[in-house]
This record gives sequence, C-alpha cells and structure tokens, in this order.
Amino acid sequence: MKSSDTSPSSSQPPIAIIVNPHDYSEAAQVNALALSQKYQLPLASGLTTKAAMQLGWHTEKKDPIQKLALFQAESGPVFIDFIGGKKAHRRHFGGGKGQPLVKAMGKLEDRMPTILDATAGMGGDSFVLASQGFSVLMVERSIAVAALLEDGLTRGREALIESGLENDDQKALLDILQNLSLVQSDSADYLLSEKPEVDVIYMDPMYPEKKKNAATKKEMKALQNLVGPDKDSARLLSAALQTACYRVVVKRPKNAPIIELDNPKLVPSANISSPNTRYDIYAIKALKSAGLI
Repeated sequence: MKSSDTSPSSSQPPIAIIVNPHDYSEAAQVNALALSQKYQLPLASGLTTKAAMQLGWHTEKKDPIQKLALFQAESGPVFIDFIGGKKAHRRHFGGGKGQPLVKAMGKLEDRMPTILDATAGMGGDSFVLASQGFSVLMVERSIAVAALLEDGLTRGREALIESGLENDDQKALLDILQNLSLVQSDSADYLLSEKPEVDVIYMDPMYPEKKKNAATKKEMKALQNLVGPDKDSARLLSAALQTACYRVVVKRPKNAPIIELDNPKLVPSANISSPNTRYDIYAIKALKSAGLI
C-alpha cells in the first residue's frame, strides 16, 4: 500500500535523531541519516539538542544489539522488541485464538480477515494478531513511534535470518514479523485518501488511565507525551466505517461509553468483553442493510 506523507505534524513534540558521540559505528551513522531523511527530522550529535524528545541508539549489557530508542527526561529509553520481552511472553502465554482480541476479529468463509490496526502504538496488539496468522497493516501517526516500530521490525527480521532459523520457534517468529507491515500516517487521513481494501479495521483510542502498573507506566507515558489526549476518535471511527469491508472493532475499557457519532443509531452490533476490556464490534453488512452507512 502507498504510504501517505511522512512530514512531521506541527502538533507533535519536537524530535531529533541523535548519534551518541561515543558510538562511531558505521551502522549507527547510516541508520541515523536514513531516519533523518525519511521522516524529515533534524540530525544532531549527542544528547545536546533542545528537542523535547530524542531518538537514538541504545544497547544493554545482556543484549549488545543496537536498538532505536526514544529518550525523554521523564523516563529511561523506550524501544520495541518483537522477539523478546513482553511480546514474547504474551505470544507464549496470552491464550492464543481464545483471546477476546483475536475472537473480535471474526471469521470469513474462505480465508482469514486482513486487518488494519489504525492505532498501532507500540505494536502489542498487532503482534498478537500476527502471531495468530492474520496479516496486519500497522498505521501510526506519531513519527517517533513509527520509527521505533520500523526499527523493531527490521532488527527482528535481520536477527532471525542471521540465526539461520535453526528451530521451529525462530521460523514461527519470522512468519509473524512477515505478517506485519507499517505506514506512518494519520489513520483517518490515510483511510479517506488511500481507501485501502481491508476486511477489519481495529482501533484502540488513547483513553485516560486511572491506574498504571510499573510494567506499563514507562511506555504509556511516552505514548501519551507523543500523541496527547484523544480528540478525534469519532472522526477515525467514521472513516473506518466507510472503509472496512467486514467489520470495525473498537477497544474500550469495560465500563467506558461507546464512541458517539453524529448518527445516534450508529452503535455497535455486538461486543466481546474481558475482565477489564470491551471490544465493540461494528458489522459492516448489518449496518449497510439497515441503511446506516
């Protein structure tokens, strides 16, 4: 699918691509230049830029592979790891096809539905869906988060290929990452302008968190700082209903209200609930039969 314009939005916080002066590796220099050119972000040397948020390379003692990370004053580096960490744990212990998220995607008679994740964020839900065999296009409007996703996908694929795919788990992981693709764009604009052919559009609008545990606080805070409060979920839902071929699925806190649209009759056809979350399902065929879309 054709990518929309990737120029930074004036509503996004200032971001710079940095290269640590103590790291003169050729890979870091090449990657920094490529990201700077692709996303039209300034290139700075070292952690001296005045940008509120900075993208640079981070390494850990237990894992020397360089990871693109978001640095900000309020937290440590935030990066995406599609092979290990929380995503690996969720893949092995998340419940498989029985998960409410997976069940909400539905079934087609002849194939698995294609999915567009309109609020990709750190890629957690997209990864779960890809692990169950769905083809998922992630759309993310934050330039910084899109850059993290792209780095995580590229790094994960390269690491798996370099491993020689010696076992079934590595082969399965590569298949999952091959099921994921990425576009950096405002999702509503992308849907209305590109009109992609996709069965299911999934959206998880940013919702005020009443409680944050230690495991999610850093990533959630980074996302909130980047994307700000959710002010356009109704516009995105409207665009999704005009685009999806099969259904639109909206993730909400269990007791949160539905997203209100101009037409008060446009309400979910069904929902699937878990202890803390509700998935509102808008069945396109039923809504069209009722003359609502």
